[in-house]
Amino acid sequence: MKVVFLDIDGVLNRLALIGSGGRPLDRLDAAAVSRLGEIVARSGAKVVISSSWRAHRTLDELRAMLSELGFSGEVIDKTPELEASLYGDPFLVRAREIKAWIEAQREPIESYVILDDAYLDEAAQHLVKTETTAGLLDEHVALALEILGERHS
Repeated sequence: MKVVFLDIDGVLNRLALIGSGGRPLDRLDAAAVSRLGEIVARSGAKVVISSSWRAHRTLDELRAMLSELGFSGEVIDKTPELEASLYGDPFLVRAREIKAWIEAQREPIESYVILDDAYLDEAAQHLVKTETTAGLLDEHVALALEILGERHS
């Protein structure tokens, strides 16, 4: 199985949208959601939510938000929430949450990519780091596909 670990803030939205109020859906960038869809369609990867958004929304709510913007990929799970105080650094926690999710799977993980606007040192070889001010761009799609073992055309 191929997996995309998805942060939302700074990936599917950008800084200008994050504080804009309204419904959470209004803070997502449809173009970034479309780019996520391209990654998933081209690679066959499944999506696991690693964003802090997972703490206050059910998996069904997260799926519905993405679906409303045209995303048709499969969102299969959320990463576990580990105690941040055990690690000190919130970005170290995110990398450990991803590692814990991978270790808990029965199905082998063929490849995975992490889409995040934070630098996750422990998982750098799997990371496509976006900029909070821009979100997921075309160049990130190409890199994500490469990490997943796909060719981008």
